[in-house]
Amino acid sequence: MPISLSDIMPEEALESLRDYLKNLIKSIDLFRKSLKLLNEVRVGEARSLLAEVVKARSEANKSRLRLIEVIENSRLEPSVKEDILHFIKRLDAISDNVKEAARELTIMPYLEVPSPIRDGLNRLADMVLQAASHVAEATERLITGEHKRALELVNKVLEIEEEADRVDVDNRGKLIVYADVIKPSTLAILIHDFNKDLENAVDSCAEAADYLHILITTWLQIEMIV
Repeated sequence: MPISLSDIMPEEALESLRDYLKNLIKSIDLFRKSLKLLNEVRVGEARSLLAEVVKARSEANKSRLRLIEVIENSRLEPSVKEDILHFIKRLDAISDNVKEAARELTIMPYLEVPSPIRDGLNRLADMVLQAASHVAEATERLITGEHKRALELVNKVLEIEEEADRVDVDNRGKLIVYADVIKPSTLAILIHDFNKDLENAVDSCAEAADYLHILITTWLQIEMIV
């Protein structure tokens, strides 16, 4: 019979995991809102939100460290423990990439980026928030034992990751198309790095979703219907 994460993880670990995911999504949401404010030429408000991204990530990091400590000291079967810790690492990779994107946004003259490229970057930022939100919800579904819905959300994350790959390639292609417009040339490097951080964030969401899939199908013993 399928079991839930709440059946195998200590209550303190579940509380820390929920706090971690809450602050992770908060930091990504703040980042996305700051980007929208920049598009509306509300630069001062955008910079204030970018500072809040760092604070939210700091809170998430506190929960992450507490979560890792509890998991490492728990009596979970070693292989289960390892998969959960790998899942946490993938969540942290999402946070790291968003942090780097936020840093680049503070120094990039974003409004000088050609509008078609900004549109592509906005699409990627939307996908980061969507994919991370699906990962967070899927995790909550595992905690409560709703495996079917968790798998649906995992599949949605993987679909978003495939679309993000296409947007990433399209964005990089536009760097060539608009090469004569992007001045100075170092701005193209910043745009490329910013685009890559967003794409990497979505990739990390997909990797986190893969570990959720492993937890469902291997350790929580769900029967797969083909």
